[in-house]
Amino acid sequence: MAHTHTVRSSRVRLDASVAVWVPVALAGGVTLIAAIASLARESLSWHDSVGIALLVAAATLAEAFPVPIEGVAVGSTSLATIFLVAGATIYGWAAAAVAGFLTMALVELGRRRPFSRVAFNCGVYVLASGAAGAVADRFQDGTLLGLALGAIAAAIAFYVVNVPLLAAVVTRSRGVAFAPSLFSYVQLTFVPFAVMASLAVILVVLWDRSPFVAVVLVGPLLATALYQRWIHGALNRLREFDRLKDEFIAIVSHELRTPLTSVYGAAMTLEKQQLDESRQHELLEIISTEAARLSHLLDDILWVNRLDSGRARPHITPVEPLALTEEVVDAARTHLPDGLSVEVLHDSPLPQVAADADRLRQVLVNLVENAVKYSRAGRIQVRLGSHYGTVRFSVRDEGPGIPLSQQERIFEKFYRLDPNMTRGVGGTGLGLYICRELVDAMNGDIWVESAPGAGSTFSFELPVARAS
Repeated sequence: MAHTHTVRSSRVRLDASVAVWVPVALAGGVTLIAAIASLARESLSWHDSVGIALLVAAATLAEAFPVPIEGVAVGSTSLATIFLVAGATIYGWAAAAVAGFLTMALVELGRRRPFSRVAFNCGVYVLASGAAGAVADRFQDGTLLGLALGAIAAAIAFYVVNVPLLAAVVTRSRGVAFAPSLFSYVQLTFVPFAVMASLAVILVVLWDRSPFVAVVLVGPLLATALYQRWIHGALNRLREFDRLKDEFIAIVSHELRTPLTSVYGAAMTLEKQQLDESRQHELLEIISTEAARLSHLLDDILWVNRLDSGRARPHITPVEPLALTEEVVDAARTHLPDGLSVEVLHDSPLPQVAADADRLRQVLVNLVENAVKYSRAGRIQVRLGSHYGTVRFSVRDEGPGIPLSQQERIFEKFYRLDPNMTRGVGGTGLGLYICRELVDAMNGDIWVESAPGAGSTFSFELPVARAS
């Protein structure tokens, strides 16, 4: 059971301010040096060397691909414990300590982590594996029972070293009490550990009776772990799909209800009351506006369906970016609120872009309409410029802005900012997702630059059309 995979949702952050890693790394280093010296004096036989190498290889693969455990609070756990405990029981503490170091070190080579994190992880594996081997030696009496008891004791020793060290570093890094943290990790890890301890005992007994049979067992064990990862990934994708479905129904129901209520109320007022001409015109304008809103919502839903099914393939042709942008802006100016203006700024001359004119118009309309929706007053700037083989389109508003933590997610399907940040302005969370997918389909890039209270600038680039 690898401590770095115990709880995926709350990884431990180790840095220079967390002093726990220093004594653990030092103790692990001293133990590793002693283990290497001990192995050098023993002069391992070639078959022992091969056996240790096989166990290290299996442990490394298991550590690199931790197994999700469905129905248990632990996010995922590494089967490396099985092979390290088996190695400790069969080959002793020195071989186990070296194997523990090699397993973690080889895996950490492929991960970009701070030195403190790597040193701590390697130190824990060296100490836990060494302790497992030292305890197992006390039960070795040449009998099958002694071998099995040694494997059980080794597994317990590995666990007793591993979990408290992890709880200690969590205590220091998060400022929580040690006892509750230790109790929490025992609760989370006991069930998967018991399963792995049982497998370690089976592997040790098989190895003692027939190393070939034990080696054959390793393959299916790792294959089962990888299959479990695949199954878990598929389940997560199904859960995400189900969550998005529920979110979609909730959002669309809310967004449909609001304009429908307005249309129904205005229509009933027109039908049942004698109104002057100005009031009739006002109610008809409400009906027209809300009907257009409904149409836009349904268009977004249909476009998401096309994008997700791969049916929204753009027809790329040379497009005049300035003329198309001015069309979009002129249309937006017809319904601007008082105190808000839109201007177009551009380089001259501008090259043609390789795009689908209708899809480019759709992206610009979404971005400009978003800027209008979230800006009470001020100025919206639409800029066009040539940038190293691309044309950049930027829409800058003076709205509430977007926190940095949410800028990556703003283009996700159904993602919406907190209404308190957007002055109560709602939406389906589909517009920017559609923009991202359409820009990507036209071989472009889209991003946002923003800060709370300082407005937002949404930009995207499309490649320049090739000269015919």
